[in-house]
Amino acid sequence: MKKLLLMIFIFMLSMSLFACSSTDIETKGYGYGVSYRLVHSHYVGVAEVVIDGNDNVVSIKLDEYYLPYTFAAIEVNDAENLPSDILAVVGSRGTTYYAKYVSINSTIFTGQVLGEEGGQSINYSTPGVDNIESWALTESNAKIYVDSVKAGKVFIANADGTESDYVKANVNAKLGWTKSSTGYWTNPSSYPLGWGGNIKAITDSLIGSKVTANESQITNDDSWVIGDLVTGATLVDFLDYYTVIQQAYQNALTVNL
Repeated sequence: MKKLLLMIFIFMLSMSLFACSSTDIETKGYGYGVSYRLVHSHYVGVAEVVIDGNDNVVSIKLDEYYLPYTFAAIEVNDAENLPSDILAVVGSRGTTYYAKYVSINSTIFTGQVLGEEGGQSINYSTPGVDNIESWALTESNAKIYVDSVKAGKVFIANADGTESDYVKANVNAKLGWTKSSTGYWTNPSSYPLGWGGNIKAITDSLIGSKVTANESQITNDDSWVIGDLVTGATLVDFLDYYTVIQQAYQNALTVNL
C-alpha cells in the first residue's frame, strides 16, 4: 500500500512540474522560426530566430551550407589527361576542376561548364531543375538540401550514383559542410571582421528589434545600416542574409515554443 501511495505521489508531482513548465513557456510568449534560402550566390543560408512576447528578437543563429560550387571542386593530378567525369572551369582566377556528378537526396545532378575561358562558371542541373542555385532560392528546396546534407545524402558521385573517391580541393569543404564549422574566411587583413565577425555583427545588431525593414530602408555607409540601426557588418550581399533572417522572424510570429 505504501509503495502504491508513493508511486501516486511521484506521478502527481511530475504532472504538477510539467504544468508549471508549460505555463512558464506560455507566459514568456517566446516564438521560434527557421528559414532556408540561397545566400551570396553559392550557399544555402539557414537562420533561426527566437522572439519574445512583444515580437522582439531574443536570439539569432545564422549559418551557410556549401553547395556543389564549393564541395564538388576536386584535386587533379594530371590536368592534361582528364577523365570524362571531371570538368575544367577556367574562370577569372584560374582553373578549377569539378566533379561532373553530384548526388543530392538520391538525385544525380550533372555539371556543365558555362561561358568562355577566362569567365567560365559551373552549373549543376537535373531534369526539372535547370540550376541548383536558382532552385535553392525557394525555401522548401533549400530545406530539402540542408536536410539531405545532415542525413549524409549529399556527395560527389560517379555516373551510376555511387559515391566517388575524388578528393575535395576546397580547404573548407574538406573539413565540413558549413562555414561556421570550417573556419571560413577567418580574419584576413583586408577584411578584419571575416565571416564570423560579420555574422556576429548582423545577429547582435538585430537583438531587441523587429526584423521588418524593407530594402529601401537598408543602406551601406562604411557598414550596413537599417534605418537608424548601424549593424557594423561590411560583407557583400547583406540583403541576402537579412532576407533569410526576416523570413525566420516571420515564421517565429506564428510558432510558439
